[in-house]
Amino acid sequence: MRLRLCPAVFQAEPQTDIASITLLGILNFNVRTPVENSNHIFNDLRVRMNFFAVILGVLAICALLFIAAIAILFIGLRRMWRRTRPNQLVPRTLIIAFGLGAIALPCVALKISERNSVLARVPKPLEVAEIEYRLEESWGVGFMPGDNETGFVVYRLTDDSANWARKQGSQLGNMLEGAKRAWRETPVDDSSDQIAIGQWHHYDRDPDMMAVERPKHHPPTIFEYLEKYGFTISIAQGRDHEANQSIQSTGSFYSYGKGGSVTIIDPGRGKVYFAYAG
Repeated sequence: MRLRLCPAVFQAEPQTDIASITLLGILNFNVRTPVENSNHIFNDLRVRMNFFAVILGVLAICALLFIAAIAILFIGLRRMWRRTRPNQLVPRTLIIAFGLGAIALPCVALKISERNSVLARVPKPLEVAEIEYRLEESWGVGFMPGDNETGFVVYRLTDDSANWARKQGSQLGNMLEGAKRAWRETPVDDSSDQIAIGQWHHYDRDPDMMAVERPKHHPPTIFEYLEKYGFTISIAQGRDHEANQSIQSTGSFYSYGKGGSVTIIDPGRGKVYFAYAG
């Protein structure tokens, strides 16, 4: 309650906070009839469908604008081509090169953007020499919220970056990009509480859901981490073996991120492992 001073009297004015609104919303949902609850769910679904429709509409407009720009460009190149004579090899070569460049440029830009996005997963100041292995799959449209995605990427650090990481020792976690105390030392915590168990042993209580039969007590693995939602990927044989050794032994660091991801830094091997299932 807060008091508001009027010319002659004090008048109380109620103040509504967020917690009260949330509580009232929960109580309101609980006291609805089944029909009202169904309508509420239907309305929520309709809002989501409208959101998806808006996204698809925006993407369709962008695609049409891109196609129109390409069409205008090639119409202009065609007119330039007709104005040249067959013996004018240099102008015609430039026109062909310009047309091919207009086709290839978006593809090259998309590939560069995709590579930069993949490299951005490695925390600074670590530097990547190459991407040794990459397998990422998506189930759904591919760009809509709610799509299931699973991936595993292996990065090899540059020699200087790997040497720097090894010199940091147990302080490496404090030197890496990320929130304070976000980096933890291995072996990974896979059994201290329900959250940890859910991260690494999602189906221990429901063995029928496991893609591979496992003993009752078993160490955490990258494959088991990735199968938490049932959308598994076929990692090349042996590719996840080093990552499993990293999370099961001491000397490495790991951190959880967005989209159900985990990043593992192994200074000894000079590698970074990135896995996600979301």
